[in-house]
Amino acid sequence: MKITNYIYVLLFVITTLSVSSCGQQGKNQSVHASTNSLKAAINGKAYKAVHVTGFISTIPNTLLLTGAMGTGEDIQLILPKEITPGVYPFEDLLVQGKYQQDEESAGFAIRGAVTITTHDVASKKIEGIFDFTTKPIVKENPSFDITRGTFKIAY
Repeated sequence: MKITNYIYVLLFVITTLSVSSCGQQGKNQSVHASTNSLKAAINGKAYKAVHVTGFISTIPNTLLLTGAMGTGEDIQLILPKEITPGVYPFEDLLVQGKYQQDEESAGFAIRGAVTITTHDVASKKIEGIFDFTTKPIVKENPSFDITRGTFKIAY
């Protein structure tokens, strides 16, 4: 059980480091910002991200897709950089989902899956659907049900 908690903390740190390096990716992201989309329902409430980005992270060489509200709330999908179309459960350590409501309440996916419908590595475009339930990073915080998730992102 403690090993699982350490994995969640490690993934959170990796995600944070990856996001902090996204300033270096700005040129490519601004070109696609108006065409990218990420939508879902959080505990039944509609979520349409205001800022949607994707980039290949050098830490740990994965594809990081983020749909953020600009208020600290975001959904992130962490995928292998050359993922192919198919269904991938979040129980797989190579595929992760994260939802953060604010700085205090966040969690990683413990159930659910992401379905990649298309991924063109050459043109750097990916589309798919997802749903997951989170396990809170801090034990006392709530879990979240993310359902009806869709994304279409050029990175």
